[in-house]
Amino acid sequence: MRRQWQLQRIYVAIALLVVASPSFADPGAARQALPLIEPAIVKYRWTFVEPVWTVRPRTIDVRIVDPATRVERIDYDTVEITFERKRVGRIPEFSCKYADFALPNECRTTWRALYADVPVPVVRRDHVDVELPDWRWRDARTLVDEPRLEWKQRELVVSVPAAALRTDSPPVVTAPIVKEMP
Repeated sequence: MRRQWQLQRIYVAIALLVVASPSFADPGAARQALPLIEPAIVKYRWTFVEPVWTVRPRTIDVRIVDPATRVERIDYDTVEITFERKRVGRIPEFSCKYADFALPNECRTTWRALYADVPVPVVRRDHVDVELPDWRWRDARTLVDEPRLEWKQRELVVSVPAAALRTDSPPVVTAPIVKEMP
């Protein structure tokens, strides 16, 4: 790794010598100006139209049917059958003093009441609570989001690094003259 680092340093030194002092390579090249390479930034600009969805709230007033129910009482008469104990008649009952009907025997007749459960119709009042539908008109207000497609102009700028050649005459750098001492 250390050797690789040394090689890189040598390559950089050689490149600097070739670029900075062309007189070492060719004595006639020292008088010609080399083109200058400068770092630059190239900007590309695009303008386009972009669709954008926007949503705006909007209030809407409407008249609606408001369903409801109301309780109404319905009264009606019903016939109900009840049974009452009532006297329906009389029946005779015979009884004698001696059971063998020998003479002289004393017999007598008693009348007893006959009862029976008789159906009797009775009118009773009853009621039913019924929920009846009731429709009313009511004013209502609601908030609705209204979507809208709008076209907006957008600009996209992309900056790209580049290398620019300078064509005007850059300052000429002459190589230093080395004099030898006698």
